Amino acid sequence: MSFDLAKVIRPEVQGLRAYQVEVPPGAPPRIKLDANESPFALGDSVREELAAELGKALADVELHRYPDPEARELRGLLAQDLGVAPEQILASNGSDEAIQMLLMAVAGPAVTIVAPVPTFVMYEIGSRVLGLRFVGVPLDGSFDLDGTTFCRVLAAEKPRLIFLAWPNNPTGGLYGSPMVEEILRTCSGRACDALVVVDEAYTHYSGETFLPTLSAYPNLVILRTLSKIGLAGIRLGMLIGSRAVVEEINKVRMPYNVNALSQAAARVVLRHPDVVRRHASAIIRERERILGRLRDFTGLTVFPSRANFFLIRTDRPGDDVFRGLYERGILVRNFSRAPHLANCLRVTVGTPEENDAFLSALGAVMGHGG
Repeated sequence: MSFDLAKVIRPEVQGLRAYQVEVPPGAPPRIKLDANESPFALGDSVREELAAELGKALADVELHRYPDPEARELRGLLAQDLGVAPEQILASNGSDEAIQMLLMAVAGPAVTIVAPVPTFVMYEIGSRVLGLRFVGVPLDGSFDLDGTTFCRVLAAEKPRLIFLAWPNNPTGGLYGSPMVEEILRTCSGRACDALVVVDEAYTHYSGETFLPTLSAYPNLVILRTLSKIGLAGIRLGMLIGSRAVVEEINKVRMPYNVNALSQAAARVVLRHPDVVRRHASAIIRERERILGRLRDFTGLTVFPSRANFFLIRTDRPGDDVFRGLYERGILVRNFSRAPHLANCLRVTVGTPEENDAFLSALGAVMGHGG
C-alpha cells in the first residue's frame, strides 16, 4: 500500500520547523535559565491556599462536566485587576492560543501579517500554518525599531494584523510609547485598517502598559499571560480589547478552552498581587545586577532589557558558548543560528544563587573570571 503524506500536508506546513527548545544530550542541567519562567515558587501561604482551592475544585467540580466555557468568575477577577470590563477580556490557553485566535479571525486569501524581527517566533509560525503572508521588518543593529520605516512598510503592505512584543522577545527591548501610538494611528484608517497587538507578556518586569490607552484606540489588542509570574504550568493567557473586538475574536475560540483547575489556580494567585509584585521586584533587581556584571566581560555585547531575561552576543561561536555553559550545568536559550541573532544567547533571570552560578560558568567559558 502506497501513501504520499506530502500530497496531504499543505506546503506551508511542510516548510515549517516545529517550535523546539535545544537541549544537548547528557545529564540534565542543574540550573534552567532558558524559558523566561519565574524562578520563585509562590510561597508557603499561597501554595497552601492553592492546594486547598484546587482540592476543593477537584472535589466540587463535576469532572464529567465541561468547565465554565466563558470563565466568567475568572474574567471578573481579571477585570478588577486590569481596570476593564469583563466583556473586554477573553481567557485563553496561554497567550499562544490568543495569538492563534487572532490569526484565525483575520485569515483569508492574500492576507498579510507584519511584525518586527527578530521577535517571538510563534507570530510567524502561526501565520504560515494558516497560509498567511508574514512580513518581518528587521530591527536595527541595537535591536530597536525604526518607526518611520515600519510605518512605511505598513502603508505598502496593508496588513490586517501587526504584532508588537512589548518588551520584545528575545531581545528584551521596549519600543518607545510614542512610536507604538504612531503605529496604532497609522493602522486606523490613515494608511490601512489593522489590529495592532501589543503583547505585554513581560509587563510585570517592564512596569509599562498600554491598558490606559485602550479606549483611545479601537484597533488596539493587548495580550497578557500568567506564565511569566509563577504560573507557567497552568497555561493561562488573556486577550484584552474593545467589546467589539473581543466579541469577534470569541467566535473562533475553541469551546471550553480553559480547564476548571487552571481557572481555580488563577483565581487564587489573583488574590495575592503582593506576592507577584514582590517577586517581580526581586527579579528586576537581579536583572540589573547581572547586566552590570556582564558589562565587565570582554568579548560580550550585552543588550538592555526590560523583561525577566536578557540577550547577549559573544565574539565566540554561540554554539560553543551554549555547550560550555551546559557542560557546567547551566541551560540557556541558544539563538545563535536564528536569523538576525548570530552568536546570541538569551538568559532568563534566576534566583541570586542561580545567577551567580551562571556568571561564574560564563566567565570560565569566556576565559576569564566572572
